[in-house]
Parts: sequence; C-alpha cells; structure tokens
Amino acid sequence: MKALVFSLVASCVSMTPAFSQSNDCDTVEKCQKVLEKSAQSSLAHYRLGEILFGSESYLSAGNEFRAALTGDLDPKWTEVWSHIALGKIFDIRNQRDRAVNEYRLAQLTKDNTRGARDQAAKYMESPFQRPSK
Repeated sequence: MKALVFSLVASCVSMTPAFSQSNDCDTVEKCQKVLEKSAQSSLAHYRLGEILFGSESYLSAGNEFRAALTGDLDPKWTEVWSHIALGKIFDIRNQRDRAVNEYRLAQLTKDNTRGARDQAAKYMESPFQRPSK
C-alpha cells in the first residue's frame, strides 16, 4: 500500500516556506534513499510528509510527520512544523480538539522558525482550511 502511495506522488506541494538543507529531499525517491541510510532522519520524514500532504494522502502524511517527531529532530525546526502539519491534518479531518492540541504543542516548543509559533497561534484561533483548487 505504501509503495502504491509513493508511486502516485509525482510532485511536492509545500505546506511551509522552503528551508534549505544540504541533505534535503524534494521527491519521494530522494526521501526514500535518505531514509534507507538514516531511518531516523526527521528532515526526510518531514519532507515526505509534505509531499504526501500535497497529494491529499493525509493518513500517510500524518504518519510521516509523527515519524519526524520521533526521529533525530535535526534540524530542530522539524519538531514545531511537524506539530503544525499534524494540526492542519486534524483540522482538514474535522478533528478540531486534536488540531488545537497539536498547535499547542507547537507553541510549547518555543521555536518560532519562519513564524511557526505565529502560525500555530493563528490556527488555534481559526481552523486551517485547505485552499480551494
């Protein structure tokens, strides 16, 4: 099933502004290669989560953002942005209590990389809504 999802994903629709990293992955294939070498790479899991979120594969995206949170947390911003991403997924799935909890966890990191805490505060006030296509 996971292989099927990966094969369907052709491009990344980013949820957050791009963060430059030397070991970054911008395709499913590149992320898989990074994860083969380092299964605990929070950055690779986060990027894969972004790709899956962009293809509206929310369950798989959520799993990748959770894996980012239990990984090496390198770079550190993957923690705050993974919580925000999970909050967005819960909002999309009409699970507001769970979404607010993730935004609260993002706030607790005290990491405001690229305005993360500001965005978490915004979504605590008003639910994230997927832009219309």
